[in-house]
Amino acid sequence: MARIIPANTLLPPKAPNLLYPPKQYTSQYHELLNNALRIYFNELDNTLGALLGTAIGGGSFLRFPHGSFFQNGHTDLTAAMTNVSTTPIQVTSTDNFESSGYLFIGSEFIQYTGKTATTFTGITRGVLGTTNVAHAIGTAVTESAATAAGGSAGVKLDTTSYSYGVSFDTTNKTRIYFDYPGIYNLQFSAQLVNFTTTDDNVTFWLRKNGTDVPYTAGIAAAVSKHGTSPGAAIVSWNFLIDTIADDYYELYWASESGNTALSTYPAGTAPVHPVSPSVIITVTFVSGLTS
Repeated sequence: MARIIPANTLLPPKAPNLLYPPKQYTSQYHELLNNALRIYFNELDNTLGALLGTAIGGGSFLRFPHGSFFQNGHTDLTAAMTNVSTTPIQVTSTDNFESSGYLFIGSEFIQYTGKTATTFTGITRGVLGTTNVAHAIGTAVTESAATAAGGSAGVKLDTTSYSYGVSFDTTNKTRIYFDYPGIYNLQFSAQLVNFTTTDDNVTFWLRKNGTDVPYTAGIAAAVSKHGTSPGAAIVSWNFLIDTIADDYYELYWASESGNTALSTYPAGTAPVHPVSPSVIITVTFVSGLTS
């Protein structure tokens, strides 16, 4: 059965097996030699043309493994909430929200234990150092993640911006898988939100195939609130990692107090800005393995 070559696949040219020269000149030999060389040079031209393309500077058909992923649950209230209500929270859609977790509405964190297509259920108000407040219909509802004091958790992802050869597991959303071996640059940014009056320490690190990666931990401060506004900060750094096919990495985190959240911010009006995801992870290929 003939092998089907995907479009834009580059195949290395193969040098022809040239004929041994005859003891005496023959025109047939030179015709065969020229034909073999002509085919080989055509292969070289085709490979270089596909590699360099027609764009200025070339490289228009180069493609390296990469991935860009984030956590971005956001929706809107379809019914107002009093400051004491614990009835199901009605929203436009619960798509991209976990089956249980935390919501960020106005200046309040709310915990929920279940959801339907348009409601969050099992409500606990005013958690993670916040206070119950009323919320009007149309108010933005975004997703947050939290860990108990002394505990840790993997950072979950729900949306893919770009992906080739790198993807996150849609069942176990903390795992990022690699189809190709190599050295990669893994970079993340995380939005910390702290509504308490005490600074908190938050730690991030990597796990590879379920095991902590040595020397990858970093500690950042989540500052206390100022007035009615939470202490908020973006932390970001990157790692060079090595992987073979089917390895997976996870970004883990821990909050010393258990009150800091990773929170998605809704789109803003003053100033105008788009939705700000709680976590963004990007992965780019750097090099093949050196050994």
